[in-house]
Amino acid sequence: MAAEGALYELLARGNKDTYFFKNDMTAISPFDNNYNPVPAQIHERRLIPPLNGAEFGRTCEFDFEVAGEVFTDPTLLIQLPSWLPVIQAAQNPTSIVRDISGVTYGYTNGIGYFLFKNIQIYQDQLLLQEFSGDALFAASRSRGSLNSAFLENKITGTHSGTDIEIARAATPGLLRLRLPLVGCQHPDDGGFPSITSRKQTYKLRVTLRKLEDLIEASDGRAKPSPWERSDFTIQTSATATPTQFKTGLKAPPSLQLETRHIYVGPETRDRLVRSTLEIPFSRLYENTFSFGTFDYAPLANASIALASRRVDATHPAGRMVFWFNTDENIRANKYVAINGPEYYNNISFFIAGRDRETFFSPLVWNTLQHLAKEERDPGPGFGVMSWELGDLRGRIAPYQHQPEGTVNFTTADRPTIYVDLAGQKTTEMRVVVDTYAVAVFGSGRGGLKYAN
Repeated sequence: MAAEGALYELLARGNKDTYFFKNDMTAISPFDNNYNPVPAQIHERRLIPPLNGAEFGRTCEFDFEVAGEVFTDPTLLIQLPSWLPVIQAAQNPTSIVRDISGVTYGYTNGIGYFLFKNIQIYQDQLLLQEFSGDALFAASRSRGSLNSAFLENKITGTHSGTDIEIARAATPGLLRLRLPLVGCQHPDDGGFPSITSRKQTYKLRVTLRKLEDLIEASDGRAKPSPWERSDFTIQTSATATPTQFKTGLKAPPSLQLETRHIYVGPETRDRLVRSTLEIPFSRLYENTFSFGTFDYAPLANASIALASRRVDATHPAGRMVFWFNTDENIRANKYVAINGPEYYNNISFFIAGRDRETFFSPLVWNTLQHLAKEERDPGPGFGVMSWELGDLRGRIAPYQHQPEGTVNFTTADRPTIYVDLAGQKTTEMRVVVDTYAVAVFGSGRGGLKYAN
């Protein structure tokens, strides 16, 4: 028993010499010092400046840099100007800043998302992906774990909407918005294979909202304006005396595109170049519907206000996310409905004149569907029709999504949503169809494979 490897010899069965020292890849030895080669990888983080200066209400463009063989984690880095002077801006995170009437001002809730009116990703002149910050906000609210949700809220300026949090949002600091580019939508995705499409260029184009559409006030006033005012006060502690100061001028934001590039070994590189890659990815289609006085008129006679709207989308869809907002909130730049009543009694979804989803109340669409099908509760106001399997046993959020049960919007005949309206305020309904598309890369070029 004192000899080296004696215990292994005692436990091993069969021909020991053949088992331990046979000269092929099936031989196993506890003392073997041979290792399989692992291709080297080097990661490089790059910051890409915009091709033109970022301005509120204008379009800003970026070129995706070509470096390495794969890039991942495309993220917009956002620095927003503050109307607070330098001293007060530094004190804002631990102080109370408001005007003399007690109203607080800050960038709108979820400013990292709602800063962008439109986000487009181009492959040469082909529009590969398009979505708004609003759609990206809604699609991401119920995905990921609770831990990732906390971090996501922090880096995108999302909060619970209290007066003091609105004031803190006047100095949001560095914000980060991760873009769901093909191959970069989940940590398990392999990244965007730039080595397979060297013959093409990829561009990011973002359209920013106007600055006057991005500030909210705690009293819900329309289009608040905190610039160049001398009626602001700051209170550095609960017992300190408020000090009055004057706010500053308007200034442009600062945007940068961050990407992480991966350099692989020559064998892996050659295999990528010779291969044809098919990458499924989530593609968002956004619909905006308005309900006005005519739609709500039946409620005045104690009748049912039933409105229908045609849904536009392509590709098989795993789910459809929807939410309401009032015109009053939109004028006040409150794009997230934190609290308030439900704006519908029941909603159904029809295809070819037959109900694909029957009439159900907010209890089903806004609560039970999230508990059964989504990874976390997105908060009040968000409804979802999900045709996926949901949170299966053994899957730990955030898990990689794939087509499990879908509605094919490419071939769907007259997909229509029916809304049984509640209340009598004019509202806007946003419907985001989360579909699956497939991108194909090979022979130096890439493109969409099919739509159905």
